[in-house]
Amino acid sequence: MAYVQELNTVQISNPDLSSQNDTGKNSSFSAAEKKVESFDHVHSNQDIDLDARIPGSEERPLVFRSTTHEVLCIVLLTFAQATNSMNQGALQLALPYISRSFSIQGSQLSWTVTSYSLVAASFLLLMARLSDIIGRKWALNLALLYYAVFALLQGFMKSHIAFDVLRGLQAIGGSVAAPSAMGMLGIIYQPGQRKNHAVAGYAAGAPIGFVSGLVVSGICSQFISWRSILFFLAIVYGILTVLVYFVVPSDEECTRIANHIAKISGETQLQTVNRDWKKIMKTLKKLDYVGVALSIVGLLLFVFAISDSGGAPQKWKTPYIIALLIIGFVTIVSFVLWETYGAKEPLMPMFIWKFPGFALCMLLVFFGWMTFQGVLMYFSPMYFQNIRHYSIILTVAAICPQVISALLVNVFAAFTMHLIPGRILMMTAMSAFTIASLLWALQPLHASYWAFAFPALCICVIGADLAANVIIQVALSAVPPNLKSTAAGIFNVVMQVGGSIGIAASTAIVTSRIGNDIENQSAEILHEGYRSAYWFGLAVSSCGLIGSVFLKVGTQGGKKDVKLPPNDYQPEDVEQA
Repeated sequence: MAYVQELNTVQISNPDLSSQNDTGKNSSFSAAEKKVESFDHVHSNQDIDLDARIPGSEERPLVFRSTTHEVLCIVLLTFAQATNSMNQGALQLALPYISRSFSIQGSQLSWTVTSYSLVAASFLLLMARLSDIIGRKWALNLALLYYAVFALLQGFMKSHIAFDVLRGLQAIGGSVAAPSAMGMLGIIYQPGQRKNHAVAGYAAGAPIGFVSGLVVSGICSQFISWRSILFFLAIVYGILTVLVYFVVPSDEECTRIANHIAKISGETQLQTVNRDWKKIMKTLKKLDYVGVALSIVGLLLFVFAISDSGGAPQKWKTPYIIALLIIGFVTIVSFVLWETYGAKEPLMPMFIWKFPGFALCMLLVFFGWMTFQGVLMYFSPMYFQNIRHYSIILTVAAICPQVISALLVNVFAAFTMHLIPGRILMMTAMSAFTIASLLWALQPLHASYWAFAFPALCICVIGADLAANVIIQVALSAVPPNLKSTAAGIFNVVMQVGGSIGIAASTAIVTSRIGNDIENQSAEILHEGYRSAYWFGLAVSSCGLIGSVFLKVGTQGGKKDVKLPPNDYQPEDVEQA
């Protein structure tokens, strides 16, 4: 079944729907079927004519009372996307303070960041699936509240082990928030330029969230305490929980309208949101818990082994490092095999990988975020603080130009994705990662900030935002409406795992060169160690650049036909998802 409809000109390749296409705008539906009952707060006591609301419409979605309501909703969903990046940015800049507070260095310190991203990646598929089943707004509200509570608890921890454990638990909230918000965008908006604008705003959440976290971290760490960062995050996301409850449209509203449009378009309809706890518990019993266990165990062991290799007694030759790598890799392979052949209701529906361009897009985002999150954004704050000896406020000022760069590139993407093919945008994104890595790697020790660091910072965020815009569109187009959050979960899993492995691998490379005692190393030695990480980032991003040449993704939201799945693209049991 075709899951993408591009304006009114798409020719659906599925023979089951050919009779509808031959007669124009789904003439098999009567005029009465092109009406939907009104929602009191949207259009009081009036029927809504959906002739102009078929996929591709540029009008405001029916779930919004006004354009102001629409913009505010997108802003709140963007904050949900920013949970992970803001958390990383806030703690990233505070790493030197955390290091001194807990007396930890090297690979132990990297777990302050890695523990969050690793757990988030491990639970994303499960939480995204739950979001699709029990309702995205409900899941989003609980996630933000949960996130705020665990941010508060972290602020009181005196042990770095307890602190890292709580960060891992907090990551479960982030693993719910991001796919829930992205899934809501997927069912609210139909393909078109208006959706491009919404997706671009949402995609801006990651870089803006990261830099916002840096700003908060700089001010709090400099003038109060690094622990006040966590209290600030608890307050912000506590307030957002309330705003989401009152502003974001309900699941029932979104589902009702999306189902009507899906019916007219010949798409798979969403499952009705279920509030019966007995039925919810019955559904939960059918979840793929074997897949959950395999994915969590495999990722934990594999990434832990990579991260801890730099501090192990014999580095990569340490017996337990070798054993954990092998066991982790075998477990991940077992997870893929189980999802393909064993699971009745898999966490990761394998049919999604058949969608044109999806598998390659996921590979590219893996390479991209290994470089962006795992190298460029992880080491840039430490470079300014440990080598240039910038104060924390000056470090924030040095990185802040990324916000302007992020805003400009997302505006560019919003107004050009219907004109420029996704392949070109992705090639540009991978080129940006490669150029940024090269600038950092070639930077002399005493080079001017404006000559190397400034352009590298601005260019790398161009890559992140262009890639995010393309991949979000592809992920949301690859599945029927009732699996939008699941697709978002897969995208976020790849992004988080790529970042986690990037941090672990680059940290292992640096510590193998200069050791764990970073504070007692000279600027010259640190510079050489960080450069080895940037060369690693250059190698990874170059692989992404080569791969992007073979990507076949066209424009998004334009009037040209889009490439639909092949005729044999018939996922099983989609209606029961």
